Amino acid sequence: MIINKTNLIVFLVGVFIGLCTGFFTTKAIYNKPFEEKVERDTVTIHDTIPDYTPTPKDSATIKWVTKWLPAKHDTITQWETLTVHDSVAVQVPITSKHYGNEQYDAYISGFEPNLDSIFVYQKTEYITTTITKIKPPDKWDLNVVGGIDYNTASQKYTPYAGGEFMYKPNRFQVGVQGGVVKNDKVEPYVGVKAKYRIF
Repeated sequence: MIINKTNLIVFLVGVFIGLCTGFFTTKAIYNKPFEEKVERDTVTIHDTIPDYTPTPKDSATIKWVTKWLPAKHDTITQWETLTVHDSVAVQVPITSKHYGNEQYDAYISGFEPNLDSIFVYQKTEYITTTITKIKPPDKWDLNVVGGIDYNTASQKYTPYAGGEFMYKPNRFQVGVQGGVVKNDKVEPYVGVKAKYRIF
């Protein structure tokens, strides 16, 4: 194949324009923001808050009740002293008391009531959020290629140089490759390239 200088220049300019167009088009299409993968882990802890000497916030007598209590007294007669068992009515105050703080409220009532101790089981949740940013894989490749081929039949080395523009949706890749190759003279070449990535 014989090519003159003008055709060679036109071909190289075309390859250059094609590679530049593919590069900027690929950059515009696949310049996407990172995807975010959010993982949340929740740990629940129950804290025990003891209060052994609670102090009432307020106290009030809400009513009175009558209770009959056993009583005994001695009766002195002319001949002897007798012990008589009897019952007596007693007015008993019923008191209501309110205990509390920022963790609890407790109300008790009765005759001289007291709250000895209270345990508050407070639930606390710790939520840990892990954000992982994942970059989507590039589906386009723009590479500069070059090397030397060896023909075992003719036992000749053939240097070549150029570029390739590849589309890789998965392990299978397809694209175009263009450049120049030097046999006995410098010749341009353009070809379709397909690859399959094993690993």
